[in-house]
Amino acid sequence: MGAACNGGGEGSRTTTPAPSPSATATPQATPTPTAVEYPPKVSLTEAGVYLIRPDGTGLRNLTPGEDSRYRTSWSPDGSRIAVAANGSRRRVSVIDVAGAAELTVFDGGDWGLDWWVGKPLWSPDGQQLAVPAGPYTEPERWHTYLVNADGSGEPIDLFEGLPKEWSPDGSALAFVEYSEKGFALKTFDLETGTVTVIERGVSLNYLAWSPDSQRMAYSIQPRRLASEEVVIIDRDGWNRRVIAEPGSRPEWSPDGKYLAFIGTNRLVTVTKVASGVPPVQLAPGQVLRWSPEGEALVVWHKQDSAVSLSLVSLATGEVLEQVTDLTGQVAPESRLSLSSDGQRLAFLGCETGASDPCLYPGDLFVVNTDGAGLEKLVEPSTGIPWGPEWSPDGRYIAFVDGRTQIS
Repeated sequence: MGAACNGGGEGSRTTTPAPSPSATATPQATPTPTAVEYPPKVSLTEAGVYLIRPDGTGLRNLTPGEDSRYRTSWSPDGSRIAVAANGSRRRVSVIDVAGAAELTVFDGGDWGLDWWVGKPLWSPDGQQLAVPAGPYTEPERWHTYLVNADGSGEPIDLFEGLPKEWSPDGSALAFVEYSEKGFALKTFDLETGTVTVIERGVSLNYLAWSPDSQRMAYSIQPRRLASEEVVIIDRDGWNRRVIAEPGSRPEWSPDGKYLAFIGTNRLVTVTKVASGVPPVQLAPGQVLRWSPEGEALVVWHKQDSAVSLSLVSLATGEVLEQVTDLTGQVAPESRLSLSSDGQRLAFLGCETGASDPCLYPGDLFVVNTDGAGLEKLVEPSTGIPWGPEWSPDGRYIAFVDGRTQIS
């Protein structure tokens, strides 16, 4: 998904020493006859934006001593992380992971408490960020700003609206403009400044560019009381095709030949984009990601109290031998992050005694997609409202500890 919009200010460069983690030793838990206990590698004592390696080492608090509300975004190569903060200062910082050097690239200055910055979106080449900002409760007034990741130059006000996704070739931004009547999906050409209207409707719930940047797939509610549907359209707004109704969360295969989505009866469904062959229903669940070679899909499924992660073959529709049973560990409606190689999953467990659905997901777990290696990495001080986010290079998992978050 995209971010939000509005702000300005000259970028300033600051350097901070690598912060020390705020962690306390945790005694080894004793398993009970009825449940397996997973002692955390670390227990936190203060809120902040944290990085941790998937083996539980290298814990770092990137924002020690700050009281703020955060969102994070990894650079494409995983060497830097952008942090949007909404505390005493509304700002976006870029932090070099190796040296923890911090650079303020967007500063809201003396904005009032009702103004926010949202999650920044990195350009595919890692050189720029699309930063959304505006009045917290008025999305129709948010703007998107273009800033250089090295802090040079001034922020450029690109358009009124919230950015959704950069095209893979970096030439365009898909964004949403809101009004009392609903939304308008548009694209902004970075070279010419041309804005193209793609679609109008009640709500846009998910969008993905094709790997060649020539088409978009998205799920929308086109009219009030209408079913959500999956649409494919050319980047210039032509050749609109409804792929599924109902349908949601489309995901392109790595070669762009197939589209996976959640279809009728909440079944993961795959269609071949360039043919008239009917879609094929594979398995119940939610698509997390295509495997790197595009021959299988990682599918997340929850039914009642049973939770599982499966690798499903595109060719046969059969569940392969890699199946992870997460029943009793994963929080209801947990946010999940799959490593770029598709081999490991980071997810949130629920705090002890929390209600269903879990309002404040707590403990951070990792597990291999073959079912082995389930470990609790982190027991937060209060809860994890943002994250986990696996870095593209697989070296770190980012998350926010603290009860507060921005929308």
